[in-house]
Amino acid sequence: MGGSLRIRSYFPPPSGSMVSETSSLESLAVAERVRELMSRHGIGKRQQTAELCRILDLSFSQGHRKLRGNSPWTLAQIRRVADAFDEPALKLFDSIDTRPDETEGTAHDAVLKLGSVEIPCTAWIGDALDAGSRPDFIAQKVNSRWIVMRHEGVLLQQACDVHKIEIQPRRADTEKPVIAVVDDDHASADNLHDYLEMTGFAAMAFYSLDTFLEALQSQVFDAVVIDWLFGVHTSAGAIQAVRESDNPDAPIFVLTGELTTGKASESEISQIIRDCNVTCFEKPARLGILVADLSKRLLRT
Repeated sequence: MGGSLRIRSYFPPPSGSMVSETSSLESLAVAERVRELMSRHGIGKRQQTAELCRILDLSFSQGHRKLRGNSPWTLAQIRRVADAFDEPALKLFDSIDTRPDETEGTAHDAVLKLGSVEIPCTAWIGDALDAGSRPDFIAQKVNSRWIVMRHEGVLLQQACDVHKIEIQPRRADTEKPVIAVVDDDHASADNLHDYLEMTGFAAMAFYSLDTFLEALQSQVFDAVVIDWLFGVHTSAGAIQAVRESDNPDAPIFVLTGELTTGKASESEISQIIRDCNVTCFEKPARLGILVADLSKRLLRT
């Protein structure tokens, strides 16, 4: 007979709760083990985020957060990293509750099937069930994936006991490329910010070069859209700082509406385009074209 079944659905817990701390510690532990694994295989620290993004098909900011333990790991992601380096996945699993246990079963990526609805989950699956068993849920392997469903009275052949099911809702914002919008014209910055948010990106607006440079010390951006003139200063220094950041290859789009007035120097903009590989759009920017360019470079299909 199967034991008592626990179903846990993770939603953001109250600030400071033990659940939040434990989840954070688990992510940090896995990230540390992944960094150690990459180092053993000759991947330098500055190349590790790019390598993780390649393995897991992530944007740079997603990979950066995950490699620093700021984003949760799924079992499938951990296995893909281990497989990429031909190492046992258990070396990475040891830091979280996925090891075989006689009372809990073994954790597997699975699909919880409720009627016509299929929900990705982690299921702790035990031994094969006897014909007379009457558990609440059963697991069956179909085409190399585990399907978890309610027991409907007729035990399916080769069905297994299910000890525990965990459902973690998709964290939509952490799955989106993060775009920095830097413009001292608040209306322009907010307008572009809102448009980016509506078209599949996560955007952060900065209204001065100083606040952007401060954020760049701790935040990684997948792309930067920045005005050229900030009073008497240009954004050349900030653009160079992006090129020296953790994500030096981030696409940079320079916006300017002052070429025709002579306030912006065409030669200076041309130089920054050559030196730092940036793209220039004249204001008012055609947002559809700008977002199309960003989508082509950043969004996964």
